[in-house]
Amino acid sequence: MYIAPNYKYSINTYNAPKRTSEPHFCGGGINAVSETGMRGVEYSFRVIGNRISDFFAKPYIKNAIGFISGVKPEQTEKYLVLLDEISRFYSSAKKFHVNIQDKILERVAAGGKSTIFIMNHSNQGQDPSMLACLNTLLTDAYIKAGKKEDFPLPKIILNQDILKTMNPVKRKAFEAFGAVGIDANLFSADKSVNARAFFPLIKGFIKDKCNIFIFPEGKMAISQTLDLNERFQSGVAEMVSKILGIKKEVTVVPVGFSYGKGADKEFNAMHIGEPVTFKRTDEGHTTVTAGLIPKSEFADEAFVKFFREHEGEEDVVMTHEKVPIKPEDTVKFIRRLLSENLEICTKEADKKFKIERNNVCEDIEKLKLAGDQWKYFEGLYVKK
Repeated sequence: MYIAPNYKYSINTYNAPKRTSEPHFCGGGINAVSETGMRGVEYSFRVIGNRISDFFAKPYIKNAIGFISGVKPEQTEKYLVLLDEISRFYSSAKKFHVNIQDKILERVAAGGKSTIFIMNHSNQGQDPSMLACLNTLLTDAYIKAGKKEDFPLPKIILNQDILKTMNPVKRKAFEAFGAVGIDANLFSADKSVNARAFFPLIKGFIKDKCNIFIFPEGKMAISQTLDLNERFQSGVAEMVSKILGIKKEVTVVPVGFSYGKGADKEFNAMHIGEPVTFKRTDEGHTTVTAGLIPKSEFADEAFVKFFREHEGEEDVVMTHEKVPIKPEDTVKFIRRLLSENLEICTKEADKKFKIERNNVCEDIEKLKLAGDQWKYFEGLYVKK
């Protein structure tokens, strides 16, 4: 039974549609003109929302944010403990089902290597607090692995407008938590802004000094008429490809979020996928591990067939028509493999949520006795 201070926690114990091979960045009604208009409206709403939130924030909330804003991110036990508490602060009392019995985060922590975490962006209101829950699980894994002063710092890539519309103290608090703002526009992104943001990230990642968290759909998340593969932008694949030019191995962990609605709104699910590891061989070939593809009922048949042909091989050379793919041509193939694994995770989360939601014991004391069944974050660690 896993019990940490102030929360209890749970474990978890249709055929995929045909997908296109390329993302449609102009799909879902988004184009350069509409994006500019939407950005202005979104920015205004963010400013207004933040001002209202600041005005009505209780004193202990303001004090907590003020304290967090002064925290300096560093690889120390003190920061790791604070990071755990900061994560709980932002978790908003989430209760969710999660497959921790697979011990994926424990393996990540024990390895001590930088990792990229990709998450689906299906609910912009709830995704940040679910990400905080994920971060709490990860910090706990580092503590258990004895990595209290040797762990990668979290770096969370998000739309810079989110940070710009906050008051300075709140912005610093988010940055202490690892937030890194980028220009998330699809058609008019400022490449110089993004280069300045990504350079230290990639430098730290190569030295195993930071983990990177990213929602690959970005602004395409609003186009819910498209499937996840079509919304999945190529940025994370480009990052993986560039890092492989310097570092011989990059591991990506897909994480699926699922949320209840209506009467089920209190119930949520998270599925942490098998790590997908890309390597660059001495011959210049790129290899990949299968992740969840061979194990899931939701995997695309073409991928299942490909990895079945290489059964027994841990690292499979990425090929196109039986020919190894050149390093400069790997981005679209990396993107497609990652989007497939992420979509599997989201469907696994949906599946567990639908199966388990009616079997939840809402009595927290009984949850203690239920073993590792459900994880419940009890919100704030700050004294009122």
